[in-house]
Amino acid sequence: MAAVNIERRADGVARVAINRPERRNALNAEVRNTLITSLPGLLADDSVHAILLTGENGHFCAGGDIATMENLDSSGARARMKDNHRIVRILAEAEKPVVTAVEGYAVGAGAGLAMLGDTAVIAESGTIGFPFFRVGLIPDYAILFTLPRRAGGARARQILLHARMVPAAEAVEAGLADELAPDGKAEAVAIERALALASMPPFAFAIAKQQLRLWPESLEAALEMEALAQAGCFGAGEFQEGFAAFMEKRPPNFRKEAG
Repeated sequence: MAAVNIERRADGVARVAINRPERRNALNAEVRNTLITSLPGLLADDSVHAILLTGENGHFCAGGDIATMENLDSSGARARMKDNHRIVRILAEAEKPVVTAVEGYAVGAGAGLAMLGDTAVIAESGTIGFPFFRVGLIPDYAILFTLPRRAGGARARQILLHARMVPAAEAVEAGLADELAPDGKAEAVAIERALALASMPPFAFAIAKQQLRLWPESLEAALEMEALAQAGCFGAGEFQEGFAAFMEKRPPNFRKEAG
């Protein structure tokens, strides 16, 4: 049984699903290595327009597999975290849309993965949890970077320092996730959102994602990036398609324009 199921769907969405149901999809070396080796290829594939990251059998990801952490020394733990950081960077720096679909638990590192989505969909009975202190660890998977950006500094502080398990409705209200879905429907809703994001002009979308990742930045840096990026949009031909679609009163087809 593969630890990660990967499917290139006909609609251009690549479905990446962690598949360790006996451990609620907790991350082990096989999962990490599969994500590290597979995600770059999917992102480089022109037939893939968006990534859907989810988990099989009713859970997203229960975090790092605690059973595999026994007897780790500082050197081993640092090497393990470097692998984890490779996954974070791949997803955070992805220029294509990344959408996450959470059923059940997204806990610890799983919460970090969920919040790396451009859009995060969570089922009504889902939970995003941050129990790091309960096992003597600090938040990882870039949570100290992503959570304050999603929830604001004060709220992130209370969630993390109290090791909160946040139910779905509160998670959406706080910004930890972006949309609530009926139980069993998080993936279906996430695919709809992935297709919607994939219909955006690819070059403009990619540049906007990177600029958002660099926030906060100075006004001058933001304006210079904006000027460079807007010029690139004209050069990429996306505006020409958008302009023609506007004048012809039809939806734009940026994928056709992008080839």
